[in-house]
Amino acid sequence: MRILALASIAAIANATTYPVGITNCGIQSWIKKAPKRAVTMNQGTTEVMLALSLADSMVGTAYLDDEIWHEIEEDYKKVPVLSDSYPDIDTLMGTEPDFIYGSYRSAFQASIDEEDGRIGYLDILGSCNMTISTPEKNSTYCRAELNDANMQTYLQAPYCEYAIHRPDEVTLANLYEEIWDIALIFDVFENAQGLVSNIENHFQQATQIVEAQGSSAEPISVLWLDGWSDETPFIGACCGSVNTIIEYSGAKNIFADKGIEEKKSWMDAPWSEIVEKDPDVIVLVDAYWDLADEKIYNLCKNEKTRALRAVQTRRFITVPFSASTMGVRIGSLAYNLAEAIVALANGEALSSVDFTETIITNDGNAGKQALGSSGARVYTRLPVWNGTDLEEFCPGGMSSNIYIKYS
Repeated sequence: MRILALASIAAIANATTYPVGITNCGIQSWIKKAPKRAVTMNQGTTEVMLALSLADSMVGTAYLDDEIWHEIEEDYKKVPVLSDSYPDIDTLMGTEPDFIYGSYRSAFQASIDEEDGRIGYLDILGSCNMTISTPEKNSTYCRAELNDANMQTYLQAPYCEYAIHRPDEVTLANLYEEIWDIALIFDVFENAQGLVSNIENHFQQATQIVEAQGSSAEPISVLWLDGWSDETPFIGACCGSVNTIIEYSGAKNIFADKGIEEKKSWMDAPWSEIVEKDPDVIVLVDAYWDLADEKIYNLCKNEKTRALRAVQTRRFITVPFSASTMGVRIGSLAYNLAEAIVALANGEALSSVDFTETIITNDGNAGKQALGSSGARVYTRLPVWNGTDLEEFCPGGMSSNIYIKYS
């Protein structure tokens, strides 16, 4: 119902009348005119802006987790990259920003020492009034003060400073509300309508693939492996973006019953439980700071995980971290995942419309991968990691000859 309400608002509104009031994560601000010098602090917010065709309103971006989505890559090249992490305060202020847009509350957290990786907002603001205390530390956030200094801010709702302002469960409604908020701020309602329609169309395409398999087909069981640990890896749990993607792809999350009370998207789980559930497919999250290829190496090296069916049959699908969050390519990933799971399970061809053949070359070893439009990858030859040829190192062999069908 919430999604329909937001869509109805968009259908009625076709232009922003300034000034416009925004309440975001409990912090109120007035936008006097469409920002012209926006800075995005994380990849998720960068992709929202570029998907709304707002590159010309941006003066900087930062903090990539993985490769930028290819559909917006050309626009991304137009925007200066301020830092591969958070920019320092001088670099940020040097862009003269009138809008700062962050995925995580850390983007607005004041630095208290040079080693904490945060931003020196106190150097320009003097003080910030929002301090949140935990047993481990005190954290100070500066969005209200930045707003007062004519640098309007926006923070993605799942990561609000105070827990009371975060949604109980992260859903597509939260994503669409954010898209419409940014459309309101920048007066780009038509662009927002096109973006939401694109996301919904991809979900519908995923549903069509699932329905074509028939209701009698047993769902493929999936382990969503986000972060490696020898004892308790970080996995996709019951709720949020991960489970939404898995459900639309027609698969079954082996940990769909985990984290229900807290409505968590990710949790730790012991390998003993994973071995007991023995998934058909393992989805590996890939990020610059946590590579999927290293996860494959660890899966093949560890005696317990080496025996898993998905490892023995090499049923791996790699997805970019940025596509696995509640962001603008979530629909595209669900569609690609639905196609890839059917291909792995049944030996069927992947569509050339949404997958292209790409060659990987590492340490002189070349092989093919099928690269999806969302950034998802299906291996036809395992890669080389840190000098180890995983094609030779890992057990078993390919369960099916993955190939791309060209019309």
